[in-house]
Amino acid sequence: MIVTIDLDQLRKEAGIAQIIGGSPITAAEARRLACTAGILPAVLGGDSELLDLGRRERLFTAAQRRALLLRSATCEAEGCDIPGTWAEAHHWIEWAQGGATDLANAALLCSHHHHRAHDPTYLHERLPNGDIRFTRRT
Repeated sequence: MIVTIDLDQLRKEAGIAQIIGGSPITAAEARRLACTAGILPAVLGGDSELLDLGRRERLFTAAQRRALLLRSATCEAEGCDIPGTWAEAHHWIEWAQGGATDLANAALLCSHHHHRAHDPTYLHERLPNGDIRFTRRT
């Protein structure tokens, strides 16, 4: 289970945390879970896990997938609410075209949208809010 919460929210009595792929919980519940569980704080880009692999590796690692889940709880396609735990890691710039296997070049997409990303009849663009919009080529 992955629970996300901002430090400020954790310190508040009425703060809110989010279970990835689940419902919001209170900060008090998050603190209770932390007392009884093995805790692994997520520090993106920390020394303990390699998150950016460049061109050395083609497939995303488990650590990178966890980091992507922290960034996007659902498929990143506009309006899609498929849980990120069911999504596939996609290279924004395809690995075969020189794209790196790193978080800046990654998107979580459900199977449907991942296939669409590789379908030459569709264009895809990242919106300012981070969503990915697919449009049929004309």
